[in-house]
Amino acid sequence: MGSLSAANSQLCFDVFKEMNYDHMIENLIFSPLSLLSALAVVLFGARGDSASQMEKVLYLNELTRTANSSNSTCEQDTGVHSHIQALLSEISKSSHSQVLMASGMFAEEAYPFLPKYLGCIEQLYKLKPENLDFKNNVEEARMQINLWIENKTKGEIKNLLLPNSLTSSDQLVLVNVISFRGSWKYAFQKDQTMAMDFRLDESQSKPVQMMRLQGHLRLGSITEPRVQVLEMPDVEDHLSMVIILPREEVGLGQVTNEITYEKLSNWIGSPNMKDTAVVLYLPQLRLHGYHEDLTSILAALGMTDVFNHSRTNLSGITAGGGLRVSKIIHKAMLEVIETGSEFTLNNQTSKLENPVLFKVDHPFLFFILHKETKMILFYGRVCNP
Repeated sequence: MGSLSAANSQLCFDVFKEMNYDHMIENLIFSPLSLLSALAVVLFGARGDSASQMEKVLYLNELTRTANSSNSTCEQDTGVHSHIQALLSEISKSSHSQVLMASGMFAEEAYPFLPKYLGCIEQLYKLKPENLDFKNNVEEARMQINLWIENKTKGEIKNLLLPNSLTSSDQLVLVNVISFRGSWKYAFQKDQTMAMDFRLDESQSKPVQMMRLQGHLRLGSITEPRVQVLEMPDVEDHLSMVIILPREEVGLGQVTNEITYEKLSNWIGSPNMKDTAVVLYLPQLRLHGYHEDLTSILAALGMTDVFNHSRTNLSGITAGGGLRVSKIIHKAMLEVIETGSEFTLNNQTSKLENPVLFKVDHPFLFFILHKETKMILFYGRVCNP
């Protein structure tokens, strides 16, 4: 395992497969980058088996062993955390107009944070963990977290945690939200959008608002499994949306089961991805993924001790022991709609030479990638747009 992007991609596919067991035919979206940023804050204060399990599930164990420490005041940082922070900073800087991300950490008042931990986490992740009174006033704590999220997302996400979503026995709650609004190099124009059928399965279809754009995009065909891969760059060429569209005879379930980090890398980087004149039809996408607790999914992958009161070792976070992660709350939102701007290339009226028609009219997978680092910001499945 050579790089952070490779590690995060492995985590991405592991988590998605666990999610898939419970949501076989639903739209599904989450952000592996955002999840990594939330868990890294816990990993920094984890010790012993708790740390080892986290490193293994996050595929950071080899990186941790080989990286050189780059932060003498925070010696627990073996280089991995500085690397993650630099990556988050780079992605935030290059895609700030489209991506909004916020991570919060809230612990029961009985577990005060160690001053050194607070200093390092603020330094590395620009994050201020907070103590709340879950035990005696859980509803007040819930409202404080909701207000924190509302402020961090500039009012975009309100009342994320519903009444009774927290309990008085909660000890350490991680909250993580991310949203994306794409602005593309070639614009989807509103006057080109029309109602078209989207095939839900072999026997059902429904009308959707199908957007249209044309331009020169990277397009490839894969023979095993039989899929088409299209890459659509954003207006600043920092991010791209990669669409994996199965051929008519191939089910999305087969592709979902077979896809791996290595296969995705090969598909995107393969020589058959060529700049092609394309007319793209894509449904309007407004996707919301709310995962009210990811602890069971991570436990199924082997990260168990940090969720177990008698086995957890978060002694780098608080003195006294016994602090366990109670909940990991994750919300991912994505919007791909018509957004003509002064920067996008509006060449809808110019004539393309022998364009290939790429019609996304049946279930598909997609990724939002940060092009320079190859980090996966979002991974999603659309069965019913």
